[in-house]
Amino acid sequence: MKITGIIAEYNIFHNGHKYQIDEVKKRSDAVVAVMSGSFVQRGSVAAADKWTRAETALAGGVDLVIELPVIYALNTAQKFAYGAVSVLNALGVVNELCFGSESGDISALAEAARILDNEPREVSEKIKSLVSSGMSYPAAREAAFEGTVPHGILSEPNNILAVEYIRALNGTGSKIVPVTIKRRGAEHNSDKVSDGFASASAIREMMRKGEDIKEYVPPAVYDIIKKADAPYSLSSLDSAVISLIRLSDEYYLKSINDISEGLHNRIKSAAMECSSIEALADRVKTKRYTQTRINRVLLSTLMGITKDLCSLPPSYIRVLGMNETGMEILREAKNRASLPFIVKTADYRQKDPIFDAEIRATDIASLCSPDKSKRIGGRDYRTAPVIGTSL
Repeated sequence: MKITGIIAEYNIFHNGHKYQIDEVKKRSDAVVAVMSGSFVQRGSVAAADKWTRAETALAGGVDLVIELPVIYALNTAQKFAYGAVSVLNALGVVNELCFGSESGDISALAEAARILDNEPREVSEKIKSLVSSGMSYPAAREAAFEGTVPHGILSEPNNILAVEYIRALNGTGSKIVPVTIKRRGAEHNSDKVSDGFASASAIREMMRKGEDIKEYVPPAVYDIIKKADAPYSLSSLDSAVISLIRLSDEYYLKSINDISEGLHNRIKSAAMECSSIEALADRVKTKRYTQTRINRVLLSTLMGITKDLCSLPPSYIRVLGMNETGMEILREAKNRASLPFIVKTADYRQKDPIFDAEIRATDIASLCSPDKSKRIGGRDYRTAPVIGTSL
């Protein structure tokens, strides 16, 4: 069986995702998606819980949904890619990794990855200098590599992730082959719509306004979302985040992932004057510290996601959803996987800080539900993987 991996957030699953899966299945027998759980890479709570989003993925053609641990999901593009690729590697049965990109040119993306992996000393020094002058790391890297890396590769969001996926494959010695599909429809995070395509961020905004999203998601997904407890709201965590930062000492704040020298002081000071995550992030952000990075830091502080924790490699493969084909993949992977599977949470009895962080993330995310009766803890121990039907 030829098996293709996809790294995704499905926040919300839309027609562009369906297009990618349909293209993959023209040449592949099955699709495994490694999907962010309760929190997403942009530094926010997911719009719906992970089991609902796993259900939409299965309805859209994915056969097996694996959770990307929160310590990688709520992290930089490099760590996000490393975590997801490492989980796919650990399955032992995935043949290729398919990702969308603005470029659509796998050769150009692979060349960019090669150049970044062999970063010249003078480029490293230039990046360091630009960052010191106040430029964000992504912008500094793009400027430093101008004329070396093809134009647009290090500025377009899906291209950036694509390059990081290839670097992660190279860095882990993976046998998985990278392939890309040119992104179709609305741009990433765009508020524009085009011929039945809209970005996930545009769809989330429509949901918040109570507008109909039917045109932009597959029919089966629409039926799931319409009945779902969504969209979740990050503002529900305002008091929790502000309170914790005000009460935290310097030692704890400096231990949090992606906190660099001096940033903890800016955050602590701003928390004394701000009463919401949005206001705090807006106060702290600079050209060097993007709002997305600040949001991730604030949520990491709430969940105890430290630098030490984020330095750990994946320790398990957790199943969020599967159909008949997905079950067949699991049977094939049983004797080839290099990490233990978690299907029933209560059966995983190992002392595992990565998994403990996941439990915290789910419990905290539940507080963001629009339905007060659903704001309960312990869902990881009460919710079974979603079972879908093969398409």
